[in-house]
Amino acid sequence: MAGARLRLLQRRPGAHGACVSARSIQGYRGYSTPATQAADPSPASDPKGEGAQGKKERPPGTYIIWAMEAIGATAAFIYYLHLYTDLLKPKVEERLNPDKYTPFTLVEREPLTGDTTRFRFRINRPRFNEELEQLADGIITQGAWALDVKDHLVQTYRTYTPVDYVVATEVDDERGLREGYCDLVVKRYPGGSLSRFLHNTQVGDRVEMRGPILTWPYSPNKYRRLYMVAGGTGIAPMYQLIDRILGDPADSATQISLLYGSQSETDIIYREQLDELAKKHPERLSIKYLVDRGPASAAQPGRPDARSVGEFVGGFDKSKDVVLVCGPDPMMAAVSGMRPIGPAQGPLRGCLRDLGLAPENVFKF
Repeated sequence: MAGARLRLLQRRPGAHGACVSARSIQGYRGYSTPATQAADPSPASDPKGEGAQGKKERPPGTYIIWAMEAIGATAAFIYYLHLYTDLLKPKVEERLNPDKYTPFTLVEREPLTGDTTRFRFRINRPRFNEELEQLADGIITQGAWALDVKDHLVQTYRTYTPVDYVVATEVDDERGLREGYCDLVVKRYPGGSLSRFLHNTQVGDRVEMRGPILTWPYSPNKYRRLYMVAGGTGIAPMYQLIDRILGDPADSATQISLLYGSQSETDIIYREQLDELAKKHPERLSIKYLVDRGPASAAQPGRPDARSVGEFVGGFDKSKDVVLVCGPDPMMAAVSGMRPIGPAQGPLRGCLRDLGLAPENVFKF
């Protein structure tokens, strides 16, 4: 009967063929002969290490080599970013910005006289100059410049001219920046909001400033001689220009004469630096100090007035020279007339007008 049933199934695969055939095939596979098993390809029986699809086995350690190559490439890319970009560095703060106020840290303060102090603020620059630095440098190179300093407590500001500005050349690789500084010289006035605010500022405090701001355009060798009349902290823009002109090899023809008035000889601000520049450039820089009171070894008694200023500008050439004036209000009124708030110069008055100079011959800081 078993044999007859087997033969019957072999002869009749018709109506139930799909179901029977599937089960039969599964049964046949389960009871395949040793010859059939030997014919099946497998990695164990392939002497060349090839599978059913002809794939070769990879040598031992292939994935380790790939991983090491990936790690090396990643390390090289990170080193490139570190060496040639600042993408992996912290954001650089305390950068000059002419469009908005930025907090800067006070790193040093030095009393210069009984009521005047030099304040040094940290100024940072990225290792590679960016658009902001290019904008600031473009303003600074055009002439005398200043900073708006804000008292954040009462939201007022005043413009001060830095006497010194230094950009460091050495790069701090860890932070990706160059740390420089700028110095402001500020006299404390009893009723001066900003001056009192700054004099109450301690090292480590931050002060908001905006700039640079161009105050007087200048180009090398534009004038034959600059006549500078200064009083007190009005020396700031004069010193900035003197130091810049005498340090510029391209500006080799400009002559500078400075008439500088102070209350006493001990109140002469930056005298040591001025004397050093005059000693180094005797043919280009001449200085005359005036003091209101007290003994004086190298200064003359007096103040900038009609007599002293008249003698000072005796060789003035209207077509080749210019007079720069900066100082306290009484001095400004006597020499050139007050300058109003804002960019306007105001009318020329004082002894310079009486001496026949025109408004285009004088600039008031």
